[in-house]
Amino acid sequence: MFTGRPSMRSLPAAVFGRLGLLAAGPVAVHLALFHGVEAVVATVVICFAVVVWPRPDVALLMLLGLVPVAAVADPGGTTLPVMGTGAVGLILVRIALIGLRPRLDLLLILLLGCGVAVSCLLPQQTFSVAHPWKLCALLLAGLGLLAASALTPPDPRHIAQVVACSGAGVAVYLVIRGEYASDRLTGLGLNPNYVGSVLALSLVAGVGAARFHRSWAWLLPAAACAYALLETRSRGAFVMAAAGLACVLLVGRRPRYKVLIVLAIAAATLLLPSSLDTVEDNLTGSRTSTELVANTEVRKRAAEVALQVAFDHPLRGIGYARFPEYARTSPALGIYINTHNDYLRVAAEAGIVTLALLVALMWLGLARRYAADHAVLQALGVSYAVGLLFANTLTDLLVSTPFWISLGCLLAHAGHRKRDPSTLSTPLPSPHVRTAE
Repeated sequence: MFTGRPSMRSLPAAVFGRLGLLAAGPVAVHLALFHGVEAVVATVVICFAVVVWPRPDVALLMLLGLVPVAAVADPGGTTLPVMGTGAVGLILVRIALIGLRPRLDLLLILLLGCGVAVSCLLPQQTFSVAHPWKLCALLLAGLGLLAASALTPPDPRHIAQVVACSGAGVAVYLVIRGEYASDRLTGLGLNPNYVGSVLALSLVAGVGAARFHRSWAWLLPAAACAYALLETRSRGAFVMAAAGLACVLLVGRRPRYKVLIVLAIAAATLLLPSSLDTVEDNLTGSRTSTELVANTEVRKRAAEVALQVAFDHPLRGIGYARFPEYARTSPALGIYINTHNDYLRVAAEAGIVTLALLVALMWLGLARRYAADHAVLQALGVSYAVGLLFANTLTDLLVSTPFWISLGCLLAHAGHRKRDPSTLSTPLPSPHVRTAE
């Protein structure tokens, strides 16, 4: 199996890497000194390309940190999609030069990508949808990230640290900027629910790093993310954070403590929203109860229509990125709306078979027992999987990049444990036994 280590580089990879190293330095310095903003971007791209060749795993960490930067630099623009898809393509080319061995998870990723591509290119229902291939390309880029991370997994501890730090940076930026819609924190070209999803994942990563890395300093970025998360007033993001934190806090605990933690989180999930609403409407903003009920009812109807479409077209769906237009022309809805549930979206637009492949990949990576740093990645994956019940974030690289990289790292770790059962993650220290630092 390909491990992504520099010692296994093939001759073409070594030649390209040496040439890139020789040419990158002078070119980067010239661009940075004598040209403008475009040159700075080009310099970053060159440096990224140079890192890709000897260390694809480090390149994935760089991309994980650059995604929020691109979102801040060009909110809602094309910088992030172009940078993300280009970087993924470059990493996959680098990996392909060494060669691959058949693996179950890679086969599932390939089949899932084919299912999405076929549903987009050969839709069973034709609608006048503008550029549906863009959303398809973003999902395929995410699957490429998943494959790259499964083949060259980065250090799981560094993944959690980058997610926590980048999320804290986004949180501080959004709070300082102070852009609100209906008293809900927003920005980066995203609605508050998507912003909340980004912050929820970073909150989970920060708390996980604080617990497993034995450093209270990681609670600082977690606190920044928690404050900004409350400002988004996103009910779905709040549930995401609760699910991820439950995973982080339950790992390695004794049964009685697990029960207490579950009860505490459940109570907070049920009581905190109403308490915050009473104090300052913190989870609903200026939205009235009538508006919330109407919003929930519309989403429920959209979910029912999506479910019916999925059963009517179980193999290929109606075509990826076609559901909003289908909903607009449907007598049952009559409005342009997405499913607000990515599982239903995949089932309706790409078919139930494609959804089964996605769920199988999640199951292979998440439905295992992990310890230490991999447990944080598992919590990130569970949090994101819960978030897919409330939003369509699979095609948003700002939200999905931490999930794809984390899931790929978990798949690689699970495959390694199958081949060598004696190699396990570092066991969690008992919370009742002090260890020497």
